[in-house]
Amino acid sequence: MTRALREPGSHGSVRAVVAPPPACLAWAIDVWRPDATVTGVRDLHEGQGPWLIEATAHGSTDHAVLRVESPGKPADYLRIEAAALTRAARHGAGAPRPIGIDDRRHTGQVATLQTVLAGRTVASQPYDGERLRSVGEQLARIHRLRVDPGPDLPERRRPLEPDGGYTEEKRRGAEHPTRRSRDGARLLAHAERELARHPRPDGERGLVHGDTWLGNIMSDGVRVTGLIDWGCAGVGHPGIDLGHARLSAAFGYGLDAADDILTGWRRETGLGAPALPYWDVIAALETAPDMGKGTDVRDAFLRRALAALGQVPSG
Repeated sequence: MTRALREPGSHGSVRAVVAPPPACLAWAIDVWRPDATVTGVRDLHEGQGPWLIEATAHGSTDHAVLRVESPGKPADYLRIEAAALTRAARHGAGAPRPIGIDDRRHTGQVATLQTVLAGRTVASQPYDGERLRSVGEQLARIHRLRVDPGPDLPERRRPLEPDGGYTEEKRRGAEHPTRRSRDGARLLAHAERELARHPRPDGERGLVHGDTWLGNIMSDGVRVTGLIDWGCAGVGHPGIDLGHARLSAAFGYGLDAADDILTGWRRETGLGAPALPYWDVIAALETAPDMGKGTDVRDAFLRRALAALGQVPSG
């Protein structure tokens, strides 16, 4: 499951790995398995962590994920993730269990350690309708958790907050050198105008993950085991997660796959989702005008949502 740590700058078929800061690795072992020896460290993302840590003691080997603040994942991201994991794990809502958090007291950096979810990302696997329905069910279990917004779990109004996604500000400053980019920009601008005619849905509010693309959702076979990367979590409408996951499914498997996720969510909750077109539009508005090969799928997804939104009274 793990690969031995390679020295920075080494070459081969595997990209060179940058090790976690030694103080953070020592802290992780201290709070997790102080009697263990580190037998493997694997970088999971672009040389700046998180890292999969393998530790062995008395013939028993365990694994955990170590995160350390970085430009891509700043301190607040890790603090929010730790708060969300604590709440989700407490209620069995499909998340890694937090093992420890150091808020610069021991290592001089914000660092977190969490358990490893079984399985592979849904995005890495071929289409399976039941797997996608299990995604919807898992999201529903998360959305059941009622929490109040605060510094550790802020109010959320869209996916990928605070800074991710292709926001309105980024679109306004973007250049559009290709026809596809110009056409995409016009469609997204039209969607923004149409969305402004409709009040933001109120009512249901609870814990949201905030970044539910299928690469952040783990499954063992067709059974979803949970979600990773909780730094965009907060308190908001479940449509934030549903729309984002549905668009990700459409990108991965085609437009109809989005409905599998909704079917699973409804199966778990017994509820309808009358505001879903609004949140599908919100999800599409997080994308760039030109999505390469995915542009046609995004445009079809957005046009379908706009057509459904037109059937909803604008208030």
